[in-house]
Amino acid sequence: MKTEYLYGANTVSEVLKSEKRTIIKLLASKHSPVGKAKIVISTARKKGIKVIFCEPRLMDKIARDGNHQGVILEVAPIKPMAMVDALSSSKNKKNLIWAAIDGITDPMNLGPIIRSAACFGVSALILPERRTVGITPIVQKTASGALEKISIVRAVNLNQAIIDLKKKGFWVYGADMDGTPAHKAKFAFPALVIIGSEGQGLHKQTRKHCDEIISIPQKGGVESLNASVAAGIVFYEMTQKKR
Repeated sequence: MKTEYLYGANTVSEVLKSEKRTIIKLLASKHSPVGKAKIVISTARKKGIKVIFCEPRLMDKIARDGNHQGVILEVAPIKPMAMVDALSSSKNKKNLIWAAIDGITDPMNLGPIIRSAACFGVSALILPERRTVGITPIVQKTASGALEKISIVRAVNLNQAIIDLKKKGFWVYGADMDGTPAHKAKFAFPALVIIGSEGQGLHKQTRKHCDEIISIPQKGGVESLNASVAAGIVFYEMTQKKR
């Protein structure tokens, strides 16, 4: 079985709590773990998960010098869902908010986007196979365990996925520089919001499928917001309108 290593106290803690994945073992630093790392070790032992204490140098190597905070979890990779399965498992389908990624290649952007999505009630995230970073260990670290709270849907072709969702009654919103201010948009649900890259924005073909383009008004001469910050603001505005 293929496995991967997840690191960081928050990420590891959420994976242990969710029980969505097969867990192989927990690696912990030999140097007296404190704080959240100590709680993680205790939780793992209560769940009957093997805990192996390692030299910090080995843990640094496994985490590729990432900030593991003294704990690394070996797990089976998260399983992406088919769109039909994600839809059938969703509750309250009339008020769904889904998100899709179009051209985000920086894992330091995708992780926080996933975190914001989970925070504001986005129940599924569509990741196309091309032009978008996958679910890497860095993505999972920066998502701080949020991947355990949201469905990941893999799409061979993003545009076809959008078309399929529109047939299911979804309204499609694209986040870009030149649209209706998000706080003025009259969102309809179920909704899919598409987040493009900072530089290129939404791809031309993707824009064509959107029912409305929404933007975030900016002041102070900054050219554009970080994609993950923009996504968080859009998710918040959508959640407010849903209420």
